[in-house]
Amino acid sequence: MKKDLTIRDFANHFGLKWINGDQNALVRPITEHVVSRPGLELAGFFEYPRSSRIIFLGNTEISYINSCKDRKKLKKAFDFITNDECPGIVLCKNHECPAELLEIAREKNFPILGTMRNTNELNYEAVVYLGEELAPSTAVHASLLEIFSEGVLILGESGIGKSETTLELIKKGHQLVSDDRVEISLFKGELVGRAPELLVGMMEVRGIGIIDVPRMFGINSLLDRINISFAIKLVHLDPEAPMERLGTSTQYYEILGKKIPYLTLPVSGARSMAEIIEVAITNLKLKKYGYDSGYAFESRLNELLSRKNRV
Repeated sequence: MKKDLTIRDFANHFGLKWINGDQNALVRPITEHVVSRPGLELAGFFEYPRSSRIIFLGNTEISYINSCKDRKKLKKAFDFITNDECPGIVLCKNHECPAELLEIAREKNFPILGTMRNTNELNYEAVVYLGEELAPSTAVHASLLEIFSEGVLILGESGIGKSETTLELIKKGHQLVSDDRVEISLFKGELVGRAPELLVGMMEVRGIGIIDVPRMFGINSLLDRINISFAIKLVHLDPEAPMERLGTSTQYYEILGKKIPYLTLPVSGARSMAEIIEVAITNLKLKKYGYDSGYAFESRLNELLSRKNRV
């Protein structure tokens, strides 16, 4: 699921000034995560399909426009790029809007924006912003923390103790990203998790209510977002259920088509789940960097058995 992003959102994020367009123009949708520099279109090449990207006009484009002798041809180019699919045009470096472009924009109620920012600098930041905002996304009922520099998703049914375990991990120095609900997007092949705007820094603890984590534990206890590396699911302890003894097999949890290593941890009153999770994450990191304790134990066992058989 992609977010609904409009030219108003883009303008507000980058602090752009409005040159043309009323309230109806503000809701034009943005559907592409890249921007366009319309050199060929300004030169009169109209064979390529009309662009649905935001258009940037910088020093190069404005210099060409100002030097162009054939103003009718230029006006035709402006008519072509101000199509219904294009979200809007941004004039960089405080350039004035060309008279022909402003005339057509007024006729069409087309969004024209301005900024004093450098074109290349804004171009780079816009691609990153649009890539994140338009990335495929979902939301899961879970907690998300930074534990030993890794993004860890803590899953489990309601009442299993996710928030209490999360609180204990925060007290041990790890950072909260989100409690109860996590918004996840797939950006550049990585799962990026963050809190919904309403829940940033907030936790619900049964018997207490809502607490403000950064005010209670300091601003360093909160993290804006993190790439998700591992998932841990808390489950009620069932003595009859089969249990992994060596830890040589790896399970995976899939989100938005990407799989991440996944562990199921039984919960009981006698176990400190925060400490168990710290050990689990350390072990997963060792596996990530090529060392598997389970296989090392198996190798040691086989070596001892082989040595015994030789005696």
